[in-house]
Amino acid sequence: MALGPVDAKDGSPCSGRGPVPAPAECSSRGAIAISTGRVRSHTRWMANLRRVWTWNVAGRTTRLNEQADRVLVDRPDVVCLQEVTAKSLIGWKGRLVPEGYEVETSLPTGDAPRGRRLGVLIASRHPLTPVKKSIGVPWPERLLTADVRLPDSSQALRVVCLHAPLSQDPDQVKARTFEAVHASLAALAPSVPTILCGDLNTPQHEATDGTVQTFGQTSTGKIRACTGQRQDDAERSILTDLPGWHDAFRERHGYEASDRSWKASTGTNPGYRLDHIFLSPNLTATACEYDHIVRENRLSDHSAMYATIGSVA
Repeated sequence: MALGPVDAKDGSPCSGRGPVPAPAECSSRGAIAISTGRVRSHTRWMANLRRVWTWNVAGRTTRLNEQADRVLVDRPDVVCLQEVTAKSLIGWKGRLVPEGYEVETSLPTGDAPRGRRLGVLIASRHPLTPVKKSIGVPWPERLLTADVRLPDSSQALRVVCLHAPLSQDPDQVKARTFEAVHASLAALAPSVPTILCGDLNTPQHEATDGTVQTFGQTSTGKIRACTGQRQDDAERSILTDLPGWHDAFRERHGYEASDRSWKASTGTNPGYRLDHIFLSPNLTATACEYDHIVRENRLSDHSAMYATIGSVA
C-alpha cells in the first residue's frame, strides 16, 4: 500500500472517509480551535482521590525493574501500560502482584506478525474486572477496558487503556481504531465515570490558543491527500468530539503550557505530546503531570504521565 508523507513517529496513508467532528470555531478546516483548557471549579470529591499512571514502557525487559521502581514508588491506584510483550509481562506481574495489584492484559497471539506484537496492561490496587464487550477495534491487542471497584464508591470506575496504531500502519487501522473507541465512549451512560488513557499517537501540534493539528494534516495545516480527511476526523473525534470530556493535562495547565511526551533519540524533531489522560464529564483532575525523568534516563522513549482524579459534585 502506498503511504503518504510521514511525520517522524507518525504519518498518513491514503483512502477513506471519517465521522463528522463536533461543531467548533474553525479556521479554514485545516485547524480547529477548541477550549483553552481553563481549570474547572469543583467543591466536593469522592472520599479518597485516586492516582492514575499511564506509560508506554517500550517493551523493555533489561530495565524493567527500574521502570517498576519508578511506578511503584508513587503507589498509584491504577496503572496503565502500553507496549507490553509476552516476555515483559512476566516481569511486570512479578513486580505488581506482590505489591497487591490485580493485573489484566490484552496481548497479541503467539503467531502475530511484525508490528502486531505489542499489548497493553491495566493493574489496580482495587478489584479489577475486564469488560468483555468488544469495542470492535481492528487490532484488539492494543485496547483493554476494565472496571475498577473503588471501596468508597457505588459506581465502578471504567478504565480504557489504548495504544493507538500509527497513521502509516496499513488498512487505515488508526482511523478505524479512533472511530470505534469514540462510538463506544459516546454510547456510555452519563453516570459511568470513565478514563481513557495511553499512547494515542496524536496530536501533531497544539497552539497556545487551543488550535490542534492532527496527523491527518501536513505541517502547514492542510489536509493530506487520500486518507487525510478520515484521519483528521478520527483523531478529532477523540481530541475534541466527546461532549463534556476533557484532557486532564489541559484542565490543569491550559494551552499555555507546551510539553512533549515523546522525542526521537536522534535528530532535531522536537517531539510530540502523544500520551494522554482523558476524563468523562463526571470526573476532574486535581493534578496531572508528565514524568520526563524516565525518558531522559532512557527507561523508555516516552515520558510517563500521572493524574490525581476525583468525581465532580
